[in-house]
Amino acid sequence: MHSIDYNRLKERISDHKDWFIQRLKKYVEAESPTEDIMQNRKLLHSIAEDFEELDYRVEWKESVLSAGQIIFRPENSDLKKDQLLIGHADTVWPVGTLEKMPWNIEGNVIQGPGVYDMKAGIVMMQLGIKMMKELDLQPKLRPVVMITSDEETGSRDSWDEIEKMAKSVERVFVPEPSIGLEGKIKTERKGSGRYQIRVIGKEAHSGVEPEKGVSAIVEMAHIIKKVDQLNDYDNGISLNTGLISGGKAVNIVAGECIVEIDLRYMDRTDGEAIDDKIKSIGPELNGTEIIIEGGLARPPVTKNERNKKLWKLAQDSADKLGLAIEEGLSGGGSDGSITSQFTATIDGMGAVGEGAHSPKEKILVDETLDRAALLTAMLLADDVG
Repeated sequence: MHSIDYNRLKERISDHKDWFIQRLKKYVEAESPTEDIMQNRKLLHSIAEDFEELDYRVEWKESVLSAGQIIFRPENSDLKKDQLLIGHADTVWPVGTLEKMPWNIEGNVIQGPGVYDMKAGIVMMQLGIKMMKELDLQPKLRPVVMITSDEETGSRDSWDEIEKMAKSVERVFVPEPSIGLEGKIKTERKGSGRYQIRVIGKEAHSGVEPEKGVSAIVEMAHIIKKVDQLNDYDNGISLNTGLISGGKAVNIVAGECIVEIDLRYMDRTDGEAIDDKIKSIGPELNGTEIIIEGGLARPPVTKNERNKKLWKLAQDSADKLGLAIEEGLSGGGSDGSITSQFTATIDGMGAVGEGAHSPKEKILVDETLDRAALLTAMLLADDVG
């Protein structure tokens, strides 16, 4: 086992640029929308083969609800404690997106569906493990990898397995995209909730006997106002009524109306309080019925003491590599939102770029390779306790 030469580590990773690009191209061109289980399984099999080349054994977690999950562990390791790298292979992009949004590399920029969120992160994991192997560098904790296939739709199928893994490891690194072109690492994430509110009213002809109807749309207007009043941006609480539908025709008093609401919050107590308020909303109009479904989804990632230690480790590792890093808050959730409830977690350790879920999705190659060096240095660092 050799001592760590951080300059050499950074240089060797940079020397693998072509390897990184070709591996990433293979994954991006394997389109993998969450709901297409067969497409996702094809990509997971390709990822599994590539980890096997790194002397990692594969454990499949099969499912009929998603493409499942795969867990990779080193074939030969005497280490007793584990650290986890977790990421997802699924994207928001439907099959056929490549025709309109093809893989494209121009200078230091790569574009393509899923390149930023988060197929580059999967390649970064492999590159870090490859570098430790080639440079004969021994981590203090055994690097275990988990790849899921349903993160983009809330990790409902993989949630229990993620919890199980989080409880068994000392720390978790999440190579989800960093924040923006500045590449801020995510030391906080907002929690989230999703709700569907359905109002049942009473239909009537709006010209002949409107007084016999009770409008579900009017009732829903009262509800939307109540929901909007729960916003508290100063304390990181936001609610958005993003989808609404109702009524059959303009001359019929609406017998039904449905809205869908997105909740984001910073503090678990605040999230629970808003959840209670939403679920306790009652009718203003006699003759209407309110049906509320949904609830809190991913919990927030907070700056607790164990997560602060990982951020300090990131800063120390960046200093050794001659890199400057910043931290930031993300309004979205990830599988790190789950692991952070049970063990030290640092998120946004992946690609530097922008445009997740947008046609402008891209990464900056050199900056992303520097982050691969940072991820590798942190995998090699002592247990922070």
